[in-house]
Amino acid sequence: MNFLKGLILLQVPFLLLIPMVSAEIQITLPGNNLYNLGDRVLPEISIKEEESHYGFFEVHISCDNYELQYYTTPLSVEAGFRAQVAVPELQLASSMKGECALRADYDATDGTRIDTLSSESFFVEDKLDISINQELEVKPGYSMDIFIEVRKYNNQFLPKGEATILFSNNEEKAAIGFGVLKYTLNVDKSTEAGNIPLHVSAKDQFGNHAESTFNINVLAIPTRIENLFDSNLLVPNDKGRAKITLYDHTDKVINGSVINVKVLDPEKNIIAEREVENQAYFEFQLSPSQAPGEHSLLSAFESIREQSSFTVQTFEKIDMSQENGIVTIKNEGNVKYDDEVTIVAESEDKKYLVNKKINLNPGEEITIDLSKEVPEGTYDITLPKETVEATQEAPVSNGSVATANVSENVFQDIPIEDNRNVLKKTADGMSSILGAVVGAAGYIASRPLLASVILVLIILATVLHYSWGTIKSRIKGKKDDPSHVFDDLNYKKNEDNKPGN
Repeated sequence: MNFLKGLILLQVPFLLLIPMVSAEIQITLPGNNLYNLGDRVLPEISIKEEESHYGFFEVHISCDNYELQYYTTPLSVEAGFRAQVAVPELQLASSMKGECALRADYDATDGTRIDTLSSESFFVEDKLDISINQELEVKPGYSMDIFIEVRKYNNQFLPKGEATILFSNNEEKAAIGFGVLKYTLNVDKSTEAGNIPLHVSAKDQFGNHAESTFNINVLAIPTRIENLFDSNLLVPNDKGRAKITLYDHTDKVINGSVINVKVLDPEKNIIAEREVENQAYFEFQLSPSQAPGEHSLLSAFESIREQSSFTVQTFEKIDMSQENGIVTIKNEGNVKYDDEVTIVAESEDKKYLVNKKINLNPGEEITIDLSKEVPEGTYDITLPKETVEATQEAPVSNGSVATANVSENVFQDIPIEDNRNVLKKTADGMSSILGAVVGAAGYIASRPLLASVILVLIILATVLHYSWGTIKSRIKGKKDDPSHVFDDLNYKKNEDNKPGN
């Protein structure tokens, strides 16, 4: 018991803090606190008093720049019982724009204020909201249905109203029903691509209104591609370049597009391919041996294609270089080279013309050893003009350096030495004249003695021809010991003593 008394005593101070309400007016506003002009406010109001009263119950609306007592009724209240007050709807007008509240007053018949209460604030506006919740893209020559929504300040659909739509200088009016209107947009096929404004205005009978502008994206329709070459005549190893441009239905450039471009040879093999931005340059490199003929450049964007042609011209070229008496000939053209070249080897007292029939496919090369074509010695070598790519410095046997004048295609003081032995030289020489002997065989066969004499003379001449350079150099270099002049003509001792020799 003592515990309970203590608990009660502790609670008494807190109970004294709770206010004792003897009378009370309650005002409840339905929905949210956002209203448009023309909306109706129907508050729920009730009153409860400790004592019985008879008087007048009044309801006021109070706004930023407006106040009105719009309802009064006599009211009798019994003590302790809550009475509902049937207050009529209040339609909001333009003068009530802004922040508003309702106030209820209960006065006695002598004017004494019995009770009063103000509601929470609410806001009155004449604003509407227009929205379109779909992708606004259309192709020229097509139409699309646009659904426009019109909502009130409290986000509820506008029940009834009128809209005006302006697009591309065409104005149309449409009725708004239950917050939505359907508008069919027709786009002429000649309309330029880009964003075109669609202006929508809406209003209702109470003066609520809104205006909004939306961009209609008129899509570009690709119609053609232009391939513009810097030059449509090329040679192997050239770098080609073409400007690629994509145009739309109004013959305007479609910016931001990416175009696939490829180059094909006459056999339809792809030799270059790349993606390029619209109006960018497409560059491609031809190989040094690019085949001649008509080549194609194909540009493609979606279903649009453009094929243009350029010509790789026939290009005949051989490059000849010389180093230490070895001439290298390479076909640098793009067609088969089938012709004769002449190399001139000239010493102080002799001049030799080395004629060679050249048959090379593109990229192929051969070498010519001048030591097999002319006697040993020092020569000025002349190659055909416009074909010279020579080693600038070629070592010479005596240690000096021979410098080739590339622009003049003449190489001075080039030593040519033949390291073959006499028998090999004689055999090679014999093979080179064999055709001539065979060609005269019919005549010589009928005269055996003449044939023997001619054969001996040919052998002696060949041996002397290939030995003269060696003999001459050894006579000059070994005057003190002439016994070794004809060493090259002797067989090895070991070989002489072999059985059967």
